[in-house]
Amino acid sequence: MNEKLFNIGDTAWYARTGFQDIQATCPVCFGNKSVTVILGNGDEVIVPCSYCALGYDAPSGIVKCYRIQPAATPVTITGREIREGEKTEVTYYGPGAHFYRSHTLFESFAEALAASKELCEKELHDRETCAEWIKKDKTKSFAWNAGYHLTEARRLREQIDYHERMALVCKSRTKEEK
Repeated sequence: MNEKLFNIGDTAWYARTGFQDIQATCPVCFGNKSVTVILGNGDEVIVPCSYCALGYDAPSGIVKCYRIQPAATPVTITGREIREGEKTEVTYYGPGAHFYRSHTLFESFAEALAASKELCEKELHDRETCAEWIKKDKTKSFAWNAGYHLTEARRLREQIDYHERMALVCKSRTKEEK
């Protein structure tokens, strides 16, 4: 915990998480662009992966994401607010109406970077927990997609049968006219 009290005009180091854009193999289809859904009757249906598909695009097998990395930024203090209570809380203000909690500001780059590494570890843990929930939730989406596509395939087969019968009727009428 940082106990340093900064004054207006001081430069402090802000511990934060940084992000780097990367591409990664889809964590659901593992780059295969499709997944196998086992229906309640035991049938297996292969459906396109909706996790790595973007909107109306076909699945790509990769997802765009970002890597969390430690970062420290210098900040010039433009204001300070101290709230007394059970616990003293200090809020600092910087250029552009940004505000910073006292536990995120440090005297040196090294201290801020060390604190930033801890922030990154916590963020990664939170994301992993969330990713496990998403994976479980996505299974429901695949089941719905499988049901939808099977229903559509059955409906389209019925339409094909209907139109083939109608084409035969048209052919037979043409023969009768001759």
